[in-house]
Amino acid sequence: VCGPGEAKRVVRCTVSIGRPLDEVIHIKVTSSSLSCRKSMPHSKSTWRSSTASELTTRTNVLLVRQNLFTPGSGVAFTYSSQKNANCTCYCDIQLFSPSGVFENPLTSNTNHTCRVLINAPPSVKIRIQALHIGLVFNATNSRSTYIMIRDMDVLKTNVFNGRQLFLWRSSGNMAEVEFHGDYLHTKGTFRAEYSFVHL
Repeated sequence: VCGPGEAKRVVRCTVSIGRPLDEVIHIKVTSSSLSCRKSMPHSKSTWRSSTASELTTRTNVLLVRQNLFTPGSGVAFTYSSQKNANCTCYCDIQLFSPSGVFENPLTSNTNHTCRVLINAPPSVKIRIQALHIGLVFNATNSRSTYIMIRDMDVLKTNVFNGRQLFLWRSSGNMAEVEFHGDYLHTKGTFRAEYSFVHL
């Protein structure tokens, strides 16, 4: 991964690992001659790679970026997955395909929200076009019923209320669409098309 052959052709090498929503990822560096930065949703920190370095993610997706390297540099690591004991993602949906259509997930649990998680390959952006909003908004539900879209690369959140159809574009390769209020209890009240955008 990020080995000598890449050093002569690119400035940055990125490795993305994805697992089912109810799992986390454990990686162990077996050999290294560089420093890598690991990035996880809600957490960005510097991790200097050295032999026997290990980490376990909090989510099911891990992104490892090599930002600066010289010819001959590289890192090798092994990874495995395990069940996430703290997962509350029973109504969440994850999408890896380059394009498609999704609707609002449903739940009967009033203490949880439901999400659609979209993961694109490294260096690819995400485009979401709302196609249908079928709810009737009134004074009772207008404040509690909304859609939040998080751009996980910059941790920026946009909130969409009402019936106005919208177009959203990401800064990075991961997006999280979170539903609140009446969206969680009525099937087909929101439908959107998403696609990957190659730079």
